[in-house]
Amino acid sequence: MTAARIYVPNVQLREHRLRHHLTLEEVAEALISLAWERFAVRVGVNAGMVGKWERGEKRPSRFYQRLFVLLYSVPAEQLGFRPAMPADQADEDLLMELGAGEGASRPFLPDAARGGGGAGFPVPAVSAPRRVDPEAVGRLGTILSEYAKIDNLLGPAHLLALTSLHLGFISELLTVAAGEARTELLTVGARYAEFAGWLHQDAGHPQAAAYWSDRAMGWAQAAGNDLMVSYVLMRKSNQASSVGDASRTLGLARAALRGQDRLSPRARALALRQEARGHALSGDVTGCARALDVAREQAAATEDSGEEDRILTGYCTPAFVEMEAADCAMLLGQPDQAVVTFEHGLAILPAQYQRDRAVNLARLAVAYAASREPEQACAVAQEAAAIVHSTWSARAVAELRRLPTLLSTWQDSGPVVELEATLAALP
Repeated sequence: MTAARIYVPNVQLREHRLRHHLTLEEVAEALISLAWERFAVRVGVNAGMVGKWERGEKRPSRFYQRLFVLLYSVPAEQLGFRPAMPADQADEDLLMELGAGEGASRPFLPDAARGGGGAGFPVPAVSAPRRVDPEAVGRLGTILSEYAKIDNLLGPAHLLALTSLHLGFISELLTVAAGEARTELLTVGARYAEFAGWLHQDAGHPQAAAYWSDRAMGWAQAAGNDLMVSYVLMRKSNQASSVGDASRTLGLARAALRGQDRLSPRARALALRQEARGHALSGDVTGCARALDVAREQAAATEDSGEEDRILTGYCTPAFVEMEAADCAMLLGQPDQAVVTFEHGLAILPAQYQRDRAVNLARLAVAYAASREPEQACAVAQEAAAIVHSTWSARAVAELRRLPTLLSTWQDSGPVVELEATLAALP
């Protein structure tokens, strides 16, 4: 008779998961996000695998062990693993090990992102500096401001890998930063993490978006930055509204408004538009209108609240609030009102916000379809689709893909047939 195999549970791994109040599914999702953000690797981990690792039925590879160390922010030995590998061990070794047996794929990255210098010139492995120069922190912030402009013009796809590299570098710098430089670095790190959350949300990756928003919140709180904390709460409210969670949308929006006397008018306007969305999702017409009225007033204020506020909230213009109001009208079942408001907002939207134009044109097309104006819906949708090809956004594509059902009554008409062909060609 063959003796039954005895497994030794990894008690430490399970205890850390429970300490963080995570389910097996949430740990799997977090590992997927970390693998992509830190190493540009797509992994196929699931709740069943995490459970087997905790029960000792299987042992995670060195790569997954490293992901767990990053996830729980403790040394490897506290998770029941051997001590961490030397700092000068190339990440590529881990990636090769992963590819050998754990089912991962790595997307194309430029040579510099893979550890090479391009044109045949290798880049030597370097460790984090022993001190952090405040000017370097400022430069990181300047780079992020330029990335935000690129995002407005070209959408999220071009920036995900770049932002990931910067976040990895900031994490390394935080291991040596101290004093005021550390506080500044935490603030810049929070901005990068929040930006990563936004890019992932716009690209249609909700779990990764939530992960990076949570990381941004931790760094913003550690920096004691009230504006950043409020902004991240607003962003988390936006993520909740994107999946129709009315109570969480409202709760997070109201949390973002706590101590609002310390916030700029635009920061208040952003939180108020989320409060309006929460009311719209709940069917509260009066509450929605009240929040939008105050948001309009705050967005139109001319108070100069400093460079950090301009960087974070500068996009919150009267046109932005108008189009948020139009989307609220759609949530409340008022497509005719939405059409009028979208048209007004798009007419005054600054030219550099191309991705936002595509999203709101797609929403306007849906509003026209809901108002039983198929030709207008198709014309506007074609305009949105033309922009989507160069500023791809999962939000815009999701709106456009609602149209065939809404236009099914006119499915044999020429404009609808042409639109379906256009939508089929979208990436």
